[in-house]
Amino acid sequence: MISLNNSKLLRSGFSLGKGNKLFQDIERDIIRVVFWDKMVTQSSIVSATKIPQQTVSRLLKTLTQNGVLLQTETLLPNPKGKPGFGITLNPHYACTFGLSILLDAISIAVMDFSGNVLYSCLEEMSDMSIANVLKSADTLVENVFNECDIKPEKVLGMGVGISGFFSSMDGKMNTHHMLEEWSQIDIVDIISSHFSLPTWILNDGTSAAAGEGVTGIGRKYKNFVYLFVSSAFGGGIVNNAEVLLGTYGNAGELGDMLPPKLYAHPNLELLKRILKKNGLDITSIYDMNDEFDVNWPGVEEWIYKVQDSFDLVATCCSALLDAEAIIIGGHIPKALAQKVIARTEVYAQFRRGAKRPLPQIVVSGVDKYPVCIGAATIPLRQLCL
Repeated sequence: MISLNNSKLLRSGFSLGKGNKLFQDIERDIIRVVFWDKMVTQSSIVSATKIPQQTVSRLLKTLTQNGVLLQTETLLPNPKGKPGFGITLNPHYACTFGLSILLDAISIAVMDFSGNVLYSCLEEMSDMSIANVLKSADTLVENVFNECDIKPEKVLGMGVGISGFFSSMDGKMNTHHMLEEWSQIDIVDIISSHFSLPTWILNDGTSAAAGEGVTGIGRKYKNFVYLFVSSAFGGGIVNNAEVLLGTYGNAGELGDMLPPKLYAHPNLELLKRILKKNGLDITSIYDMNDEFDVNWPGVEEWIYKVQDSFDLVATCCSALLDAEAIIIGGHIPKALAQKVIARTEVYAQFRRGAKRPLPQIVVSGVDKYPVCIGAATIPLRQLCL
């Protein structure tokens, strides 16, 4: 096992000369503005945060000296005065890991401090026991260090995305039956102990939504609902750029909108069964996107079976949340998602010649491994944003 232990990283929190926080709240306010806008000026930070100019100037100096921020040579316009030098995050300041525990695979991603994905990979597995997952995760993490120039002391933490729902407020999950050994145990303790890293956990759909908001098309929208189409069907919600968790952490369980005796769940296992029935040898949903053809026999049958489900979920999300966008993602082939979108109907009352504003329905901008990429954003969101 590769140890990611670092004397400055503690499972219970951080100790970088700032108590148990990586950054003070006022510093996080500044980092948050720079992260989402990518490049800003000092005056725009003052406008966005309402922090006094002298305080912002002092904090920017400290954050720059500590390597958190970079001042560029680029001059940006200032509507209220002279142009200012652009300020960005230093992508090399730190990085985060994301681990996804899927029904039949694990994947690892590493993300830099600016939210760029440096590396990601997936390994399909027949044995999803705890011991085997940790053993395989060690190998994937070792690959990361071989492929990327990463210093262990730069790793802030690890996010974990797994299929299941939180059963109470103690962080334990009722996982999918294919992940039986992971059910009702302290997954955070297991992962954080194994890798000696601060660890956070979300379910797979919420994790993928978190990643979409940072690295995908979801970054364009403050409010969106993410439809996670994979071996199962679920989702996640982003509100005002923040991941909405709900009381127990189960917000976005979109599959529960669909009574199974009335609606077919739009998942890729159903698609794989229909394609195999039509003579196509589909071995993995994770490789399907690379070779997918919308004209395959069986594609239309799948759409026919699940289109009402997409219509219902999209309508409910639009009516309940008034989202800017509904994003179809997960492991669904993009060409298939486009075909579903073209046929999706969102019901809304027609009054005085108009409907209420409806969300855009778009395809995810994350090409591969959405859960581990989303999981890698969790430490950034928790510690810095």
